[in-house]
Amino acid sequence: MLNQKLFKIEKEDSYTKHTRLIKEYKASHPEADIISLGIGDVSFPVPLPVIEAMKKACDELGSMDTFQGYGAYWGIESLRRAIAENDYKGLDISSEEIYVGDGTKTDCTALLELFDAGAKVLTGNPTYPVYRNGAFAMGRDVYECSCDEEFKMTIPMEHYDVIYICSPCNPVGNAYTKSELKKWIDYANAEGAYIVFDNVYRDFAQSLGLPKSIYEIEGSRTCCIELHSFSKNLSFSGTRCSYFVLPKEFGEELHSLWRERTINRFNGASYVAQKGAEASYLPEVQEIIKKNIEVYKGNGKLLRNTLLEAGFSVTGGIDAPYLWVGTKDRMECWEAFSFFLEKLNIVTVPGAIFGSKGRYSLRISALGTRENTEEACRRILEFYEKDN
Repeated sequence: MLNQKLFKIEKEDSYTKHTRLIKEYKASHPEADIISLGIGDVSFPVPLPVIEAMKKACDELGSMDTFQGYGAYWGIESLRRAIAENDYKGLDISSEEIYVGDGTKTDCTALLELFDAGAKVLTGNPTYPVYRNGAFAMGRDVYECSCDEEFKMTIPMEHYDVIYICSPCNPVGNAYTKSELKKWIDYANAEGAYIVFDNVYRDFAQSLGLPKSIYEIEGSRTCCIELHSFSKNLSFSGTRCSYFVLPKEFGEELHSLWRERTINRFNGASYVAQKGAEASYLPEVQEIIKKNIEVYKGNGKLLRNTLLEAGFSVTGGIDAPYLWVGTKDRMECWEAFSFFLEKLNIVTVPGAIFGSKGRYSLRISALGTRENTEEACRRILEFYEKDN
């Protein structure tokens, strides 16, 4: 019998449709100068010291004296230790609590194997579609949480078992404060629930009151699994490397079971990618990452100010590389997407891809080049100044 929940995966409001429409427009308008503010890929290359580390790792694979094969199922020890010492300095997280994967998209779905098939999974609306569709692929029931006027999930009255929270958030670009997250942690501990905390964009979170890790907050170690990847800060969107933390408070029995599960389900992330990720903690690479993030944040500020000046409602663009933009005159998001593509030659993402509450919104990315961002802003202002 087929997994019937697979048929719940949205096909009409999907990235597949989005990609097809862009491809068709480019084919019929080869002269168009298209600027992509859509899919959140990066615009900086992998830093050279990281490339050198990966080249060295490749050389190691060329000799049986240094060859790396099976064995590091949950990550090479040197990378896990570097993560613990740098990303969790002062938070009492050890390398034994860190599991390395090949991308947060994979990790956030695979983690559902920790929980019973009947566990109730809660997501926001709008939300990163992988949470919803990945749960469907695993045959799970998914429920949607109501959100406030800032698109932040509100604490439910009902019981749920697994809650996905992304902060800083893809798609809406906002970020939860420590006090807001504490309420969710209290709920999870009271309900015996677990929070899967997607912290991929933490390097963008620089406003006061925002945590760099969920484990800065009291009570989190008994109910929170934190995810992070190297896709955006290290430009590893194609290289693929990530990690998540299972705190020791979850119990040694669970860790033992998860490691046994991993040996049977996953042979580990690429050794070459892991050595590159390990090099990301070199001081010179950290400086490069910092400068790149500042460019992206500058893009976000420029886009936010431009869109506000053009009369749009905007959330985000401050502590995340995404902006959630309300369409004018309640224009349907797919119509607005086509409007931006055809009139301005700018690619956006229809909000409906992220859930029904995105029907009248677009997601815009600040991860492009500064040059393209400035040109996109010029086009937007020029068009709407004429329009007004």
